[in-house]
Amino acid sequence: MTGDFNIEPPKGLFNKIMKRIHREERILVLRRVIVFSITLLASVVGLFPTYGMLASDLSRSGFFRFLSLTFSDFSVVTAYWQSFAMILLQSLPALSLALFLAIILTFLQSIKSLTKDVKLLKTNYGYK
Repeated sequence: MTGDFNIEPPKGLFNKIMKRIHREERILVLRRVIVFSITLLASVVGLFPTYGMLASDLSRSGFFRFLSLTFSDFSVVTAYWQSFAMILLQSLPALSLALFLAIILTFLQSIKSLTKDVKLLKTNYGYK
């Protein structure tokens, strides 16, 4: 069986493919903007309760009282700095601190990604 392998693609096929790829990229960037906007909003909303929880846990644990020793009895702190550092670390509320820092990190990452994608939309796709 002999076949004709010299088939030409239809005129304008390349342009149609490129337009479709361009449209799919634009849709992907728009989706990313929406997702990062929602994530940014959620992290801002979550920042206030976690800050309150962290402040409450820090005051309940006595962290600020231990920390104030550095200002009132600095010579004692320097003499027993290793024990003092351990007391400070043990009085830190690890869970609320980790949650607060995770929300701040999410907030900052969302801002970074959102600004990058909005800039991409403005420069490449003509959104203003």
